Amino acid sequence: MTSINLVLRRSSRGREYRGSLCLRLIHNRRVKCVTLPGCRLFAGEWDVRLQKIVYPAGDFRRTRELERMELLIDREVEVVRGLVSRLQGRGIYTVDDVVGLYRGRRDCGMLLGFTEVLADALERENCRRTARAYRTAVRGLIGYNGGMDIPLKHISPALVRGFEKYLREGGRLPNTVAFYMRNLRAIYNKAVASGSVVVRRDERPFAGISTAVARTMKRALSLEELQALHALDFERLPAAGGMSKRQIALCRSLLRCWRYFFFCVFARGMSWVDMAYLRKENIRGEVMRYCRRKTGQLIEVRLTHELSAIIDAFADEVEDSPYVFPIIRDEGKSAALQYESALRTQNNRLRRLAELAGIDRRVSTHVARHSWASVGKEEDLSTHVISESLGHASQETTLIYLALLNNRVLDEANERVAMAIKRSSGGRGRPED
Repeated sequence: MTSINLVLRRSSRGREYRGSLCLRLIHNRRVKCVTLPGCRLFAGEWDVRLQKIVYPAGDFRRTRELERMELLIDREVEVVRGLVSRLQGRGIYTVDDVVGLYRGRRDCGMLLGFTEVLADALERENCRRTARAYRTAVRGLIGYNGGMDIPLKHISPALVRGFEKYLREGGRLPNTVAFYMRNLRAIYNKAVASGSVVVRRDERPFAGISTAVARTMKRALSLEELQALHALDFERLPAAGGMSKRQIALCRSLLRCWRYFFFCVFARGMSWVDMAYLRKENIRGEVMRYCRRKTGQLIEVRLTHELSAIIDAFADEVEDSPYVFPIIRDEGKSAALQYESALRTQNNRLRRLAELAGIDRRVSTHVARHSWASVGKEEDLSTHVISESLGHASQETTLIYLALLNNRVLDEANERVAMAIKRSSGGRGRPED
């Protein structure tokens, strides 16, 4: 929740001089103040407790000025409340995001204002991850610039190289640096294309800056690690004697996490976001059809026994919900906020699951997707089948594969991956028991 109130910064020269009225924003115990332009008041003209202007007696001219200021104050407070509401709808945000939106909402000649226009358009197209990446990159560059917004025309090779050096010297990994550079370059190129900034022929701010992604440690679990994870048996533990209520609750929460993870695995490496937003209307008979939120590509998966059993395990919890899983529960709250909260919870629980299975590395929601592909490769599935199963192919590649493959081939591939994982787990940990 963001607290919004007004404070009067009195003039350092004394009470006989006017001070500046400011908006004070508090979010997650961080405070930011923004000066309201055109709102300068004497100390006796502002009531802190009532948050109202105090009108002087008998000064008609000053009263008219204060009435104009009061209208301006009301309008600006409503603007900020609207911006906070928008950010709450997106999910996690900071007080700097509120201030940035407020300061840059009108000026598309500035980096912040132009980025907000881009990000808003991306969100309307359901490209939330790209919108978030743009905002993160811009926030980083503005932080490097001392917290000051930057005119688009002032983005220069020197500024970009200085920011890159600042990130590297700050201990950021190469892929993190590339993330910032890649997104800033995309924003800048869009500004050039829109005519918001004119580039001189001899000046290319991102020339020579690396935006390539370096090879990183493999995310996928091995077949043996997946089998160990699948073999975990949480259902018999609460029935065993000597367990406290807290231990029973922990077992149940880990079982929920286990079910979510293996639903993603057995649904051809379904991404967490697609599972979280999966609706009952996406399932017809024995087929699950949904569009990937990242690419918009239609995915069809035959419901196997394992998938149906996991869905059935949550049936009572989602009886009155349009969603298949109880991740987005409250229609009165932001779906994005509920999704982000559930994602953090799932990743925390996955780390505990990995420890219990003897897996000595980080496991996250995205590991399910990588692991399906990795096991598929071990089972001698062609790269073509894996690419289309995951919806990873480029548009051109997808068109080629659509002419060669059908859902029967993809479902058979899914069965082979599922059987490989269960082969050595002895059937333990099955969600239908």
